[in-house]
Amino acid sequence: MLQIADSDIAEALIWHLWQEGLPKAGRLRLTDGRSLRLYHPGTLNQDSGPDFLRAVLSFGPGKRLRGDVEIHVRPADWQRHGHTRDPHYNDVVLHVVMWHDEKLPVVRKQNGQYIPTLVLSEHFRHGLDRIRKQYRRRLEIPTPGGYPCQRLMKQLSVERVHALLDRKGSDRFRQKAAAISSRMDRVSAEQALYEFAMRAAGYGKNTDSFQALARRLPLTTIRALVGTGGGHRIVDLQAVLFGAAGLLPSQRLSYCGEIPDDPYVREIETRWEAFSRSIPTRPMQEHDWLFFRLRPFNFPTVRLAAMSYFIAAGLRDGLDTLIAGPMDIGARRGPVALLRQITRQFEEMTRPQPGDYWLKHTVFGETSRTARTALIGRDRQRGMMIDVILPFIYAIADRDSQSDRMQLVREMYTGYGRQASNSVIQSMSNLLFSDTPEKKASIDRAILQQGLLQIDRETCRNKACGQCVMNGSAHFIRR
Repeated sequence: MLQIADSDIAEALIWHLWQEGLPKAGRLRLTDGRSLRLYHPGTLNQDSGPDFLRAVLSFGPGKRLRGDVEIHVRPADWQRHGHTRDPHYNDVVLHVVMWHDEKLPVVRKQNGQYIPTLVLSEHFRHGLDRIRKQYRRRLEIPTPGGYPCQRLMKQLSVERVHALLDRKGSDRFRQKAAAISSRMDRVSAEQALYEFAMRAAGYGKNTDSFQALARRLPLTTIRALVGTGGGHRIVDLQAVLFGAAGLLPSQRLSYCGEIPDDPYVREIETRWEAFSRSIPTRPMQEHDWLFFRLRPFNFPTVRLAAMSYFIAAGLRDGLDTLIAGPMDIGARRGPVALLRQITRQFEEMTRPQPGDYWLKHTVFGETSRTARTALIGRDRQRGMMIDVILPFIYAIADRDSQSDRMQLVREMYTGYGRQASNSVIQSMSNLLFSDTPEKKASIDRAILQQGLLQIDRETCRNKACGQCVMNGSAHFIRR
């Protein structure tokens, strides 16, 4: 058993050992005596929650399991870090620690299930000093590019690179439209639009929760509660959304039962109390939402407030009518003018009233340092245009067998300008164009960025280079 001060072991080193040290270590043994077979260590989680997601492993003679893995220095850290009470760790199937405590505690999840523990120090082939030196050397010396596409990018012309990314960006767009079409087969077109727009508003960490809320709280229920006339109030919609989401102060454990003494908060709590009697499903819970490592502007509270305006805009005539309507009257104007019109329409639907509470708050009861003029930023609006609005209009045209409109939407998508970059787009750009900065700078349209995202999803995440569209470009070069 190794005796080392905690300060000598960073969790990053343990992550490294779990990802790359153990698959070659041979037979592994759990503290409960069972053997462990590791097929895939999982994907390192850059957010809150377990350290590795979607690992694949088996215990003893049992079948393969897929679940999360949590890494700690000592076994007692599980309870010390509060995971015993946190439902976000209920998908953890293995607890990995650096070394054994004198008295190994039983590790249990919030749902009461037992989690087996693996002690890394019992499976090292080399001393820890040697492992630590190798790890530090690896951090200091950049590893050479391990992807064949990095070499190919130097040989391909900008036009060829764009053609490849255009192809995969088009694939991604059609998949989005197909997902909306599939949902329209089960619900109305308007409800499908509402669900996918809510999902996009969640932006990464809260996408699933926003979509779940839209399904728990369909538009038919919202209309029954607040009506369809012009006299409805935004505060009614916000009360329904926050209450159904379980995010009101009276519903959140983090407020310790103390409701902020604020006129807006008192009003919204009162209105939810009246509305809640007419909603058949139970509200969601606080742990369904993530606030950790989010910019306050992206908190789910702010995004829900923004979507209250989007929903309100369509209560009378229908969200689908407002979004797809410009196609009926503006198709002859051409893709550029029509795209501008649809963009303005969507921006108008999400524009808040000047005195909205959430322009000066990000959570209930606390005034934010910076007042804003919008609840959804321009970058997220552009992202929602690409992820939802244009695919929805395409799906509607496809449903109605309007090939001319489908072509018009494709032209709008192809000509759409650059989106805000995200971590995947940045990493893919750095991967492909590390030696060709002029090609990196040429990725100036959304369809090309979407192509990078699609290639990452299909092949790069699993390093399935043989299946990558870029692999076919080698034949193009040889010809």
